[in-house]
Amino acid sequence: MSKAKSHRLSDTQVQTFICDGFLRLDAGVPMAVHDAVRSKLQWMLDEDYNPGNNVLPRVPEMQQILDAPVVRGALQSVLGEDYVLHPHRFCHSNLPGEETADGPVAGAGSTAFVGWHQDSHSPLARPRHHLPRYAMLLYYPQDTPMELGPTQLIPGTQYCRSIGADAKARGLQASGLAGTCWLVHFDVAHGASLNLGHGCRHMVKFVFARVSEPTAPSWDCGSRAWQHPPDILNPHAQDVLWQRVWHWLCGQEPSPSAVEPTAAEIESLLGILVDDGDLPARLRACSGLAHPAAAAAVEVLVESFNGPEPLRQNAIYALAGIGPAAVPRLVEHLQKNRSGQWGEGAFVPEDSAYALAAIGRAALPELEALSRHDDEWVRINALFAIGEIGVAAAACLPALRTALTDPSHRVVRTALDALGQIGPAAAPALSDVAALLQTEHHQWGEPLLRGWSGADQIRVNASMALLRMGPRVPGIEPLLLSMLGDTCGYVDGFAIEALLRLDTPAALRGALHHLRTHRWDDTLIRGVRTY
Repeated sequence: MSKAKSHRLSDTQVQTFICDGFLRLDAGVPMAVHDAVRSKLQWMLDEDYNPGNNVLPRVPEMQQILDAPVVRGALQSVLGEDYVLHPHRFCHSNLPGEETADGPVAGAGSTAFVGWHQDSHSPLARPRHHLPRYAMLLYYPQDTPMELGPTQLIPGTQYCRSIGADAKARGLQASGLAGTCWLVHFDVAHGASLNLGHGCRHMVKFVFARVSEPTAPSWDCGSRAWQHPPDILNPHAQDVLWQRVWHWLCGQEPSPSAVEPTAAEIESLLGILVDDGDLPARLRACSGLAHPAAAAAVEVLVESFNGPEPLRQNAIYALAGIGPAAVPRLVEHLQKNRSGQWGEGAFVPEDSAYALAAIGRAALPELEALSRHDDEWVRINALFAIGEIGVAAAACLPALRTALTDPSHRVVRTALDALGQIGPAAAPALSDVAALLQTEHHQWGEPLLRGWSGADQIRVNASMALLRMGPRVPGIEPLLLSMLGDTCGYVDGFAIEALLRLDTPAALRGALHHLRTHRWDDTLIRGVRTY
C-alpha cells in the first residue's frame, strides 16, 4: 500500500517562511466553490454591506478553503497541530482606482487600502512577535493578475520595528489564480496595489493563532539542522535570527555557533560592526559574534539597536547567542531606553526585551524582578519576555499572578498572554483569572479603539489564556461556560473553541446551546427573502 500524500510543508518551505514571511498555496478546491464565493462577495459589495468578522457564516462556502488539506497542512506546519481560527476575518474588495497627485487611490466603495502597513490586532493591541504565534491566510476567489490590484508583500518585514523606504522599494505583487492562498506571518508589511483592471478584486483575510508551544517539528521535517533556503526574496543575511526561529519551531534549545571565535577574530568583527559603510559585512559580523565567547561585543551590539532594521534584528539575536553575559547590560537598557511605546493597534517591545526572551531561562530572575518595576512600560516588556520564553518560564508564575492585580490594563493583558504561553503549567493561576473575570473593571471601560475598551481586551486575552492552558485544568469548564454571551464576540469565539476541546457533555451542550441561538441562516438575503 502506498503512503498517503502529506500536505505538511517541507523543511525548505518552512525555512523560506521564516526568511520571507510568506508562502504561496493552491487550495485545490473546485472552481465552482470559488465562483460561488466571488458571486456572494460581489452581491454584498453591490447590494448589502461588508459583514466584517461575520463574512464566514455569510459565505460558508469558504470553510472548504479553510478545510482544504493543503491549507490545513501549511497552517499546522507553522502554528502547530492545534492552531485556532481567530474570530477576526475581513473581505478586502479593491475596485478600479487611479493615480492622483497624492498617490494611488482605490476606487470608490473599496474596502481595501492601497499602501503599506503592518496589521493591527483585533479587537485591541498585542505585541509584535518575531516567533510565528499568529498567521494570516489571504484568499483570492477570482483570478487576480497584477493589473487587478493584488495584495503586495514585502519579504522579511515581519521582524521590522518600522517600514522604511528601502523596504517599500522591494515590495512585490502577490498575484494568483482563483483559489490561490498566501500564508503570511501576521506582522509582514503589506497592502493592496492599484487596480488598473475593469473588475473588482476580492481578497478575504483569515487570522489564525498558535495554541501551544512547539515541542517538535509539526511539518515534514527531514533534518533539524538549519539550512539557508535557496531562492528567498529577503535580500539580507540574517541567519542568526532565522536559526533562532527555526530552533524554536523545532522545539529545541538553540546552540551557539559550532566555531568559537578567537579574541583576534572578535576584535576584527567588532571593527566591521562599527563601520557604517558595509551593511552586509556588519550583518555577517553579528552572526560571527553570536557565541558566549564574544561577551566583549555586548556593548557594541546593544548600540547596534540604533542601526538599520536588518542590523538591529541581527544584533538582538547575536546578544541571545552570547547568552547570560549579556543579561546585565540588556536589563540596564530595558530600564533606561524607550524606543517603543504602547499602541492600541499593536505595539513593538524593546529590542532588549526580545533579546532577553531569546536568552531564555538564564534571564528569568531579572525578568521576574523587572515585572514588578515602578515603570509600566518596563513591566510590560518584562512580562512579554517571560511569555516568549514559554513553558520554561513556569517558575515566574507567582509574578504573573501578581501582575493580574496591576492597576494598568496593559500590564494585565500582557500577563494574561504570558500565562497562556506557559500553557498547562499555568493551571494554578486559574483562580486568579476567574477573580479577574468576575470583577467589574469600570476604570478600564473607556473606549480606546473601534469602540473597544481595555476591559473588553482583558476578557479576550483571558479567554485565549484559558484555551492555551488546555482542557485538563480542573475547574476550567464552568469558567468557560460563564463567558458565553459576552458583550465582546471575540470572547465567545475563543471560549467556544476551548469548550469544544474539553469534549465533555456539559461543555458540548453549553457550546451548542449558544451556537444554536446565534445560528445565521445564510439562505436568507435582503431584497429576496427574509423568512
